Amino acid sequence: MSRAAVARMKRARRRRRIILGVLVAVMTLMCALAGWFAVSAWIAKGEVEAAVMAASQVKSAAESGELEQTADGLDEFADHVQSAYRQTSQPVWALAGMTPRYGADITAIRETVHILEDVSNNGIPKITKMLRSVDLDRIGIKDGVISLGGLEDSSADLAAAHQSIVDAAARLNTVGPTTIPQLTSALEQGREQIGRLSALTDMASRVADVAPSMLGIGGGGNGSSSGNGGASRTYLILAQNNAELRATGGIASSWGTLTVTNGRLRLTDFATPPSDAVFGAGEASGVLTADERNLFSTNMATDYQDLNFTPDFTRTGELASEIWERAGNGKVDGVISVDPVFLGRLLAVTGPVSLDSTITSAVLGLEQGDGGANTLTLSAENAAEVLLNRIYLTGATQDEQDAFFSSAAAQVFDHVLHHLDGKGRSLMKVVQAAADDGHLYVYSTHEAEQDRLDGTAVSGALISGDAPGNPVAGVYLNDGTMGKMDWYLDREVKATYEKTYPNGARQYTLDITLTNIADAATISGTPVLLRGYTADHKPRHGEIETVLYVYAPAGGRLVDWTEDFNQIATHEGLTVGVKTVTLEPGERFTTTVRVLASPAAGDTALTVRQTPMID
Repeated sequence: MSRAAVARMKRARRRRRIILGVLVAVMTLMCALAGWFAVSAWIAKGEVEAAVMAASQVKSAAESGELEQTADGLDEFADHVQSAYRQTSQPVWALAGMTPRYGADITAIRETVHILEDVSNNGIPKITKMLRSVDLDRIGIKDGVISLGGLEDSSADLAAAHQSIVDAAARLNTVGPTTIPQLTSALEQGREQIGRLSALTDMASRVADVAPSMLGIGGGGNGSSSGNGGASRTYLILAQNNAELRATGGIASSWGTLTVTNGRLRLTDFATPPSDAVFGAGEASGVLTADERNLFSTNMATDYQDLNFTPDFTRTGELASEIWERAGNGKVDGVISVDPVFLGRLLAVTGPVSLDSTITSAVLGLEQGDGGANTLTLSAENAAEVLLNRIYLTGATQDEQDAFFSSAAAQVFDHVLHHLDGKGRSLMKVVQAAADDGHLYVYSTHEAEQDRLDGTAVSGALISGDAPGNPVAGVYLNDGTMGKMDWYLDREVKATYEKTYPNGARQYTLDITLTNIADAATISGTPVLLRGYTADHKPRHGEIETVLYVYAPAGGRLVDWTEDFNQIATHEGLTVGVKTVTLEPGERFTTTVRVLASPAAGDTALTVRQTPMID
């Protein structure tokens, strides 16, 4: 063999050794990288799971009023997210994201963790700062002066934190899709927890923004930046009577005012509304929309008892404030609606009140108050029953009943204003619950404030047809009995998911049951002011006439129903089915209505808003 051939063989063997060495080195490096990634991924997985667990505990702590525990939970969430971020920021994750098949999944994990890290840096610290600076024990009313416990100084931080979380939620919705079921589930959990946190910060930022100016306290809120903070405010108070149902509660048979100056509250006496200042028949078409006239008649503007035929409390607030001004009482800064159920819940916080009353405790079957025979004790246990039923069993005249209701509302309010010191946590729970189930509504005549109230439960605003992403069905009742029989009207409303259409629209069933639980023999002997009158002014004998309104979600429709509607109409872009139901004592009406939500609502669950219940 020639020397040249030998040299060629040696060179070939040397190249093979080099190539083999490179391959071994590459394989060793790949194994090392794989091991590095596996360890890092395992650590990141544990940190993300711990972060989700911490976030899941934040909501319950916040709702319980445990602010320090809420702050600790958020700190724990942020710490775990930061640890996960340190893992997923390592170069090996970028390399792993380039691999076939699972590269997109790894990239989705990195993006999710990086989004959460942004929240932990830019949102969480501002929230925990607020939580540790607000004193819940100082939130409340002492000697007629309201305090926000430092919340008024947190508006800017809460707004910034909420925006950070909203941005994160939007970015999370762009992550994916993923091919690993466990990863998909984890991403959904992350979206859900961020959504819950967003809801909490949204409500907190709105309250911190508008409460200072609306309460005449000042501070850093939206109202104060507009020059309203610290100014005196006057609100029209509507006391709704749920014994005669209206869509947002009951007839507003007693009106009063609440003035707030630098946090000090002053309540005027409640009285019958100014009936001479309502709109005339010729004016109704100018103040009501065509939808309102069609669904609720012009009575919505011409009779103060029917202002809340509409389930949209913002419209009730607009009309009531204008009528108040037409009566020569001046402009108000807003309208607040309360009812006996809410007053009873307040008495659960403050304790019972001894009322001066022209109708004696003996007649009402109540415990005598501290002041003797002309006083009675109103408590959390009996407030709703006394104000919504017992008074109408006494045989008192219409004027006497109205005077009793107005006087009781005023005295309960006055009692509450002076017996809430140190009870801020309990007060907040009562207010939140009353707003959620429709026993408390607030409307502001200041546009910037009303914009912030819109979208919250306390606003009572109708979710109109231009908000298809928020699926809300409505079940509302207006009384047609012209009496006080709705104490005996039992109601059940159940919503059930049924199916999803190919375009993503979800269908639900609404099962609605109305029952007249009055005893026929007993009710026939009660005063006619309780039993009511027919359309031709003849006394009724215990039947309850109710107008039922079923609203489809925005961008959706009523699919079908088991009981025919009298009318299918529209209201602010929403489809509405209307049916008048008359029930004799012991009689029951049941209907099932299928409603379709908009495809834009996606997987967002249906919410059912309804006329507040007597509980």
